[in-house]
Amino acid sequence: MGQALTRVALAVASLAFCAGCGGAGSAASSAASSTVSPAATGSAADGTAASPVTCDMRPRTPPGETTSWTHPAQSFYSPSDQDIPTRASLDHLLVKDDALVIEYSARLPAASLRALRDWTYLQTATVAVPGDDSAAVRAVIASTELVCDGVDTMRLSELAGSRALGQVAGHGDAG
Repeated sequence: MGQALTRVALAVASLAFCAGCGGAGSAASSAASSTVSPAATGSAADGTAASPVTCDMRPRTPPGETTSWTHPAQSFYSPSDQDIPTRASLDHLLVKDDALVIEYSARLPAASLRALRDWTYLQTATVAVPGDDSAAVRAVIASTELVCDGVDTMRLSELAGSRALGQVAGHGDAG
């Protein structure tokens, strides 16, 4: 029984650590300007661990209509992939498919990249691509942008959950 509790405690600690992968030591630690409130990430008062990752969420104007696009073939693209979606394809995903598009810094630590990749593969209508190094993680839906100084899968899940999935009109495979 004692070993089982120890394993559970280690698993919980590991998950809490991975939620904050790439925190303050990441290349873009100064990119986000405000901290996430304890209510958003949890606090000791409610029994959950707060993330060491700092995020800034703000409204954004959806991109305009795109004319030339293709749907991505996968959910996660590494910097070495040759077929990374174009800006027009990513904008199409935001406008027509109610997708979550994540741009991440290639300077993220390997553990953060693995956590982001694994999380992305479990999501619906989500694609992660390498971006510039202005932010460690920049996640957007049509109306909202989340900029973080590391990978915080709990905040990404909150943003993903704020979409109205299933309300997209049919539009074919390419524009």
